[in-house]
Amino acid sequence: MHDGSWSAQAAAFQDGRGRVGAQPLDVHSYTNKRFTVNFRVPVRELQRLLPAEITAEEVGASGYGMLGMCACDFWVPRIGWLRIPAVRNNDMLCRISVVLRQGGKRLRAFYTVHSVSSSALLAFLGKRFSHFRKCRTSFERVDDGVTYALESRNRDPLSSGRIAARISALSYAAPAGSLFASSEAARDFLFQIDGSCGFEWQSRRVSFQPIEYPQWDIRFCHEVEYRLPLIDELARRFELHCEYDSTVEMHDTPQVWGATRLVRVDGADVWRPAGRVQPAAVLSVPPA
Repeated sequence: MHDGSWSAQAAAFQDGRGRVGAQPLDVHSYTNKRFTVNFRVPVRELQRLLPAEITAEEVGASGYGMLGMCACDFWVPRIGWLRIPAVRNNDMLCRISVVLRQGGKRLRAFYTVHSVSSSALLAFLGKRFSHFRKCRTSFERVDDGVTYALESRNRDPLSSGRIAARISALSYAAPAGSLFASSEAARDFLFQIDGSCGFEWQSRRVSFQPIEYPQWDIRFCHEVEYRLPLIDELARRFELHCEYDSTVEMHDTPQVWGATRLVRVDGADVWRPAGRVQPAAVLSVPPA
Protein backbone atom coordinates (compact mmCIF):
# COMPACT_ATOMS: atom_id res chain seq x y z
CA MET A 1 0.00 0.00 0.00
CA HIS A 2 1.38 3.46 -0.91
CA ASP A 3 1.60 6.43 1.43
CA GLY A 4 -1.59 8.05 0.12
CA SER A 5 -3.63 4.93 0.83
CA TRP A 6 -2.27 4.67 4.37
CA SER A 7 -3.10 8.35 4.96
CA ALA A 8 -6.68 7.92 3.74
CA GLN A 9 -7.11 4.84 5.92
CA ALA A 10 -5.66 6.63 8.97
CA ALA A 11 -8.01 9.58 8.42
CA ALA A 12 -11.07 7.32 8.15
CA PHE A 13 -10.08 5.24 11.17
CA GLN A 14 -9.25 8.16 13.45
CA ASP A 15 -12.25 10.25 12.45
CA GLY A 16 -14.32 7.25 13.47
CA ARG A 17 -12.80 7.51 16.96
CA GLY A 18 -13.98 11.11 17.45
CA ARG A 19 -13.52 14.71 16.37
CA VAL A 20 -10.62 17.11 16.89
CA GLY A 21 -11.28 20.67 17.98
CA ALA A 22 -9.87 23.66 19.82
CA GLN A 23 -9.75 23.89 23.62
CA PRO A 24 -10.58 27.46 24.68
CA LEU A 25 -9.40 27.25 28.32
CA ASP A 26 -6.49 25.84 30.33
CA VAL A 27 -7.26 22.73 32.37
CA HIS A 28 -5.46 22.18 35.70
CA SER A 29 -5.07 18.59 36.89
CA TYR A 30 -3.36 16.50 39.54
CA THR A 31 -2.34 12.96 38.61
CA ASN A 32 -2.63 10.34 41.34
CA LYS A 33 -1.14 7.54 39.24
CA ARG A 34 -0.30 7.02 35.60
CA PHE A 35 0.99 3.85 33.95
CA THR A 36 2.07 3.93 30.30
CA VAL A 37 2.61 0.70 28.36
CA ASN A 38 5.06 1.32 25.49
CA PHE A 39 5.45 -0.59 22.24
CA ARG A 40 8.34 0.03 19.86
CA VAL A 41 7.37 0.16 16.19
CA PRO A 42 9.58 0.85 13.16
CA VAL A 43 9.23 4.58 12.50
CA ARG A 44 8.40 4.05 8.82
CA GLU A 45 5.46 1.87 9.85
CA LEU A 46 4.36 4.18 12.68
CA GLN A 47 4.16 7.03 10.17
CA ARG A 48 1.20 5.22 8.57
CA LEU A 49 -0.94 6.42 11.48
CA LEU A 50 0.10 10.05 11.03
CA PRO A 51 -0.46 12.86 8.52
CA ALA A 52 2.53 14.05 6.51
CA GLU A 53 2.59 17.24 8.60
CA ILE A 54 3.46 15.28 11.77
CA THR A 55 6.45 12.92 12.04
CA ALA A 56 6.93 9.87 14.24
CA GLU A 57 9.92 10.52 16.52
CA GLU A 58 12.75 8.02 16.54
CA VAL A 59 14.30 6.76 19.77
CA GLY A 60 17.99 7.61 19.36
CA ALA A 61 19.21 5.98 16.12
CA SER A 62 17.29 2.75 16.70
CA GLY A 63 14.93 2.98 13.75
CA TYR A 64 11.99 2.63 16.17
CA GLY A 65 9.34 5.00 17.47
CA MET A 66 6.91 4.60 20.38
CA LEU A 67 3.22 3.75 20.42
CA GLY A 68 1.72 3.66 23.90
CA MET A 69 -1.39 3.33 26.03
CA CYS A 70 -1.74 5.33 29.24
CA ALA A 71 -3.93 4.38 32.19
CA CYS A 72 -4.52 7.52 34.25
CA ASP A 73 -6.18 8.42 37.55
CA PHE A 74 -6.36 12.17 38.16
CA TRP A 75 -8.32 15.11 39.58
CA VAL A 76 -9.37 18.31 37.80
CA PRO A 77 -9.94 21.19 40.30
CA ARG A 78 -9.88 24.12 37.86
CA ILE A 79 -10.88 24.94 34.27
CA GLY A 80 -9.56 28.30 33.07
CA TRP A 81 -10.14 30.85 35.84
CA LEU A 82 -13.00 28.83 37.34
CA ARG A 83 -12.31 26.68 40.37
CA ILE A 84 -14.73 23.74 40.53
CA PRO A 85 -15.38 20.94 43.01
CA ALA A 86 -12.53 18.60 42.11
CA VAL A 87 -13.62 16.08 39.48
CA ARG A 88 -11.98 12.66 39.66
CA ASN A 89 -11.40 11.01 36.31
CA ASN A 90 -10.01 7.75 35.01
CA ASP A 91 -8.71 7.76 31.48
CA MET A 92 -7.07 5.46 28.94
CA LEU A 93 -5.30 7.22 26.11
CA CYS A 94 -3.53 5.89 23.00
CA ARG A 95 -0.54 8.02 22.03
CA ILE A 96 2.36 8.26 19.56
CA SER A 97 5.61 10.16 20.21
CA VAL A 98 5.95 12.74 17.42
CA VAL A 99 7.59 15.95 16.25
CA LEU A 100 6.04 18.84 14.30
CA ARG A 101 6.76 22.44 13.39
CA GLN A 102 4.63 25.39 14.42
CA GLY A 103 5.48 29.08 14.41
CA GLY A 104 8.98 28.30 13.19
CA LYS A 105 9.65 26.04 16.17
CA ARG A 106 10.31 22.32 16.28
CA LEU A 107 8.01 20.82 18.88
CA ARG A 108 8.06 17.41 20.54
CA ALA A 109 4.67 16.07 21.48
CA PHE A 110 2.47 13.06 21.86
CA TYR A 111 -0.19 12.56 19.22
CA THR A 112 -3.56 11.31 20.42
CA VAL A 113 -5.27 8.48 18.51
CA HIS A 114 -8.15 7.95 20.98
CA SER A 115 -9.08 8.53 24.61
CA VAL A 116 -11.81 7.33 26.97
CA SER A 117 -12.81 8.99 30.24
CA SER A 118 -14.97 8.06 33.22
CA SER A 119 -16.10 11.61 34.09
CA ALA A 120 -19.33 12.69 32.36
CA LEU A 121 -18.23 16.34 32.54
CA LEU A 122 -14.73 15.81 31.15
CA ALA A 123 -15.95 13.40 28.47
CA PHE A 124 -18.59 15.94 27.37
CA LEU A 125 -16.14 18.84 27.29
CA GLY A 126 -13.32 16.77 25.82
CA LYS A 127 -15.49 15.43 23.02
CA ARG A 128 -16.41 18.97 21.95
CA PHE A 129 -13.48 21.15 22.97
CA SER A 130 -10.27 19.12 22.71
CA HIS A 131 -8.19 17.03 20.35
CA PHE A 132 -8.32 13.80 22.35
CA ARG A 133 -10.99 12.03 20.21
CA LYS A 134 -12.65 11.38 23.52
CA CYS A 135 -15.64 9.29 24.55
CA ARG A 136 -17.12 8.30 27.89
CA THR A 137 -16.77 4.84 29.37
CA SER A 138 -17.14 3.08 32.71
CA PHE A 139 -14.01 1.98 34.56
CA GLU A 140 -13.16 -0.51 37.22
CA ARG A 141 -10.14 0.58 39.28
CA VAL A 142 -8.09 -1.50 41.70
CA ASP A 143 -5.63 0.38 43.92
CA ASP A 144 -4.97 -1.75 46.99
CA GLY A 145 -1.23 -1.20 47.47
CA VAL A 146 -0.44 -4.52 45.82
CA THR A 147 -1.94 -4.04 42.36
CA TYR A 148 -2.90 -0.99 40.38
CA ALA A 149 -5.35 -1.91 37.64
CA LEU A 150 -7.61 0.11 35.39
CA GLU A 151 -10.18 -1.51 33.10
CA SER A 152 -12.34 0.33 30.57
CA ARG A 153 -15.68 -1.39 30.01
CA ASN A 154 -17.27 -0.19 26.80
CA ARG A 155 -19.62 -1.75 24.27
CA ASP A 156 -17.18 -0.66 21.55
CA PRO A 157 -14.31 -3.18 21.80
CA LEU A 158 -11.77 -0.58 20.61
CA SER A 159 -12.70 1.69 23.54
CA SER A 160 -12.22 -1.10 26.05
CA GLY A 161 -9.03 -2.47 27.60
CA ARG A 162 -7.20 -3.27 30.80
CA ILE A 163 -3.78 -2.53 32.33
CA ALA A 164 -2.77 -4.16 35.63
CA ALA A 165 0.59 -3.52 37.33
CA ARG A 166 2.21 -4.98 40.44
CA ILE A 167 3.36 -2.19 42.75
CA SER A 168 6.25 -4.21 44.25
CA ALA A 169 7.70 -4.53 40.74
CA LEU A 170 8.38 -0.79 40.39
CA SER A 171 12.05 0.08 39.95
CA TYR A 172 14.31 2.72 38.43
CA ALA A 173 16.25 -0.06 36.67
CA ALA A 174 15.46 -0.46 32.99
CA PRO A 175 13.95 -3.79 31.94
CA ALA A 176 15.99 -6.11 29.77
CA GLY A 177 15.29 -5.48 26.10
CA SER A 178 14.00 -1.91 26.43
CA LEU A 179 15.25 0.79 24.09
CA PHE A 180 15.59 2.99 27.18
CA ALA A 181 18.79 2.40 29.14
CA SER A 182 17.50 4.25 32.23
CA SER A 183 14.38 5.78 33.74
CA GLU A 184 15.83 9.21 32.91
CA ALA A 185 16.08 8.27 29.23
CA ALA A 186 12.47 7.05 29.23
CA ARG A 187 11.32 10.20 31.03
CA ASP A 188 13.13 12.51 28.63
CA PHE A 189 11.83 10.84 25.48
CA LEU A 190 8.26 10.13 26.59
CA PHE A 191 7.39 13.00 28.94
CA GLN A 192 9.90 15.86 28.88
CA ILE A 193 8.14 17.21 25.81
CA ASP A 194 6.45 20.41 24.68
CA GLY A 195 2.85 19.22 24.70
CA SER A 196 0.22 17.08 23.02
CA CYS A 197 -1.47 17.29 19.64
CA GLY A 198 -4.26 16.02 17.45
CA PHE A 199 -5.01 16.37 13.74
CA GLU A 200 -8.20 17.41 11.96
CA TRP A 201 -7.83 15.48 8.72
CA GLN A 202 -10.51 17.25 6.67
CA SER A 203 -9.10 20.75 7.12
CA ARG A 204 -5.53 19.49 7.60
CA ARG A 205 -5.09 21.54 10.76
CA VAL A 206 -3.38 20.60 13.98
CA SER A 207 -4.43 21.28 17.55
CA PHE A 208 -1.21 21.66 19.54
CA GLN A 209 -1.59 21.87 23.31
CA PRO A 210 1.30 23.20 25.42
CA ILE A 211 1.55 21.37 28.74
CA GLU A 212 3.17 22.66 31.93
CA TYR A 213 5.00 19.59 33.20
CA PRO A 214 6.62 19.10 36.59
CA GLN A 215 9.99 17.49 37.12
CA TRP A 216 8.86 13.95 36.41
CA ASP A 217 9.95 11.13 38.66
CA ILE A 218 9.20 7.92 36.80
CA ARG A 219 9.91 4.27 37.40
CA PHE A 220 9.65 1.14 35.30
CA CYS A 221 7.13 -1.56 36.18
CA HIS A 222 8.58 -5.02 35.63
CA GLU A 223 5.34 -6.97 36.11
CA VAL A 224 2.37 -5.80 34.06
CA GLU A 225 -0.55 -7.46 32.32
CA TYR A 226 -2.56 -5.77 29.59
CA ARG A 227 -5.41 -6.31 27.17
CA LEU A 228 -5.47 -3.52 24.58
CA PRO A 229 -7.82 -4.17 21.64
CA LEU A 230 -7.10 -0.77 20.08
CA ILE A 231 -3.36 -1.47 19.88
CA ASP A 232 -4.10 -4.91 18.44
CA GLU A 233 -6.40 -3.40 15.80
CA LEU A 234 -3.89 -0.71 14.83
CA ALA A 235 -1.22 -3.39 14.41
CA ARG A 236 -3.52 -5.53 12.27
CA ARG A 237 -5.05 -2.81 10.13
CA PHE A 238 -1.89 -0.80 9.51
CA GLU A 239 0.52 -3.76 9.40
CA LEU A 240 2.58 -2.56 12.34
CA HIS A 241 5.25 -4.77 13.88
CA CYS A 242 4.63 -3.83 17.52
CA GLU A 243 7.03 -5.16 20.15
CA TYR A 244 6.53 -4.63 23.87
CA ASP A 245 9.24 -2.30 25.16
CA SER A 246 8.47 -1.17 28.73
CA THR A 247 5.92 0.16 31.19
CA VAL A 248 6.57 3.37 33.12
CA GLU A 249 4.83 4.77 36.20
CA MET A 250 4.46 8.21 37.72
CA HIS A 251 2.39 9.53 40.62
CA ASP A 252 1.42 12.70 42.50
CA THR A 253 2.12 15.16 39.69
CA PRO A 254 0.38 18.48 38.91
CA GLN A 255 -0.06 19.55 35.28
CA VAL A 256 -1.65 22.37 33.30
CA TRP A 257 -3.08 21.44 29.89
CA GLY A 258 -2.99 24.66 27.87
CA ALA A 259 -5.67 26.15 25.64
CA THR A 260 -5.41 25.28 21.95
CA ARG A 261 -6.62 26.39 18.56
CA LEU A 262 -6.71 24.65 15.19
CA VAL A 263 -3.92 25.89 12.88
CA ARG A 264 -1.94 24.69 9.91
CA VAL A 265 1.54 23.44 10.75
CA ASP A 266 4.64 24.72 9.02
CA GLY A 267 5.25 21.42 7.23
CA ALA A 268 6.62 17.94 7.79
CA ASP A 269 9.74 17.73 9.91
CA VAL A 270 12.92 15.86 9.10
CA TRP A 271 13.93 13.84 12.14
CA ARG A 272 17.01 14.77 14.10
CA PRO A 273 17.92 13.73 17.66
CA ALA A 274 15.97 15.62 20.32
CA GLY A 275 18.14 17.85 22.47
CA ARG A 276 16.79 16.50 25.76
CA VAL A 277 17.74 12.90 25.00
CA GLN A 278 21.42 12.12 25.33
CA PRO A 279 22.52 9.65 22.62
CA ALA A 280 24.41 7.60 25.20
CA ALA A 281 21.23 7.17 27.23
CA VAL A 282 19.41 5.12 24.60
CA LEU A 283 20.47 1.98 22.80
CA SER A 284 21.63 2.56 19.24
CA VAL A 285 19.97 -0.63 18.01
CA PRO A 286 17.07 -2.65 19.41
CA PRO A 287 18.04 -5.70 21.44
CA ALA A 288 17.69 -9.10 19.89
